[in-house]
Amino acid sequence: MASLSRRVLLALLALLVLAPLRRAVAAPAPAATFPGDKAALAALRSAVAASTVPPYSCLASWDFARDPCAAFPCGIRCASSPAANSSYLRVTAVALDPAGYSGALPAAVFSSLPFLASLTLAGNRFHGALPSGVPLPPGLLFLDLSDNAFSGAIPGSLFTPTSDLQELYLSRNSFTGGVPPQLSLLGSLSRLELQHNALTGPLPPLGAMRSLTHLDVTGNALSGPILAAPGHLPPSLLSLAARNNSFSGALRGAALAALPEVRVLDLTGNAVSGAVPGAALAHPALQQLRLGSNRLDAVEEASAGGGGAASSQLVELDLGGNRIAGRLPGCLAAMPRLRAVALDRNRFTGGIPDGYAARVAAAAEEEGAGTGAQWAPFARLMLQGNYLCGALPSKLRQLKEGGGAVVSLADNCLPRCPHKFYFCQGAPQKDRATCPRCEASIRRQDTLLRMH
Repeated sequence: MASLSRRVLLALLALLVLAPLRRAVAAPAPAATFPGDKAALAALRSAVAASTVPPYSCLASWDFARDPCAAFPCGIRCASSPAANSSYLRVTAVALDPAGYSGALPAAVFSSLPFLASLTLAGNRFHGALPSGVPLPPGLLFLDLSDNAFSGAIPGSLFTPTSDLQELYLSRNSFTGGVPPQLSLLGSLSRLELQHNALTGPLPPLGAMRSLTHLDVTGNALSGPILAAPGHLPPSLLSLAARNNSFSGALRGAALAALPEVRVLDLTGNAVSGAVPGAALAHPALQQLRLGSNRLDAVEEASAGGGGAASSQLVELDLGGNRIAGRLPGCLAAMPRLRAVALDRNRFTGGIPDGYAARVAAAAEEEGAGTGAQWAPFARLMLQGNYLCGALPSKLRQLKEGGGAVVSLADNCLPRCPHKFYFCQGAPQKDRATCPRCEASIRRQDTLLRMH
């Protein structure tokens, strides 16, 4: 009896000792947000004017009486600390909804969130200068501050060789000054969007950015040459958009050849001068070439053979609104994929090549397929506002409105282009006194057409 009582007592003692341990194993204490991370989030919340935080918004739900990683319903993402024996959670992403928040961006967001991989504040009214003297967190991969009211210079101190940044969006703000040359230190950056700011000066050398595929600086006041020398831009580039700036100088064929992967080149609305190099028309990868509203005065013909017009990948060509004189480039008719051609508002003279007319007529014949031709039809051919003369090719005269192609020959020197042809409608043909004399061969062609 004494032995049984002793065993019962020992069992009770064991339960008393082990019960707390079992409870600890079954229900461990929840991990908490690292204090420095919580303080950085609080600094961001305090920097936003309370009057711009709608009650339905994400920031309105941030209650710092609770733990952010455990209790905030939106706006942040957390992960376990990579440090050994640490029970803390670290903030890895901040993404605010576009609710119209207004305030400055505190430096603590960059300096006190070392594990931040993604930051999105787009579509709000954050304003003032970006923090200077503080580099981006080295693990930050994605930064989107677009569609806000940030101003001042873009601090070069944000960008360091240790950065892993892959995408940077600073578009539609009010940044001034130059494009910081320190951007070239970002060896992992693939997409850079700086469009619609007030940036000035030349585009710095970015050739060291070996991962950059998309660059957009549209709608600034940048100046100087942009494609004047090989190596200024990285060979990895797929798309360059630089519309509506003040870039000037000539386009160099060697500089284009140094961009073997480029698919889109858009320099519309600048002051680029000289000739369109044949290398642009025969580029092995280029699909969209937009050089409208510049100061170009000539087009170098691409060779017709292999490596020239026949191997061109161009789908769209826009040279409208320049000062280009001479005959229409015949090589365009040999480009197999070309579908949209804009040569309007230039100084082209002479007749319309039969090859152009054949490509336009094919659009009416096939509606996307079936002619058996080795090239795509022209779906769009804009030639208005030039000094073209002579007879209309017979294939053009057979076109009917709604036949598949958009064509305009208005405001030229084509007296035999009556308004009964839809492509002659619009501005009237130029006065004879304004027009140059057509070449004798074109006059003979017109005579032959009248005889038939």
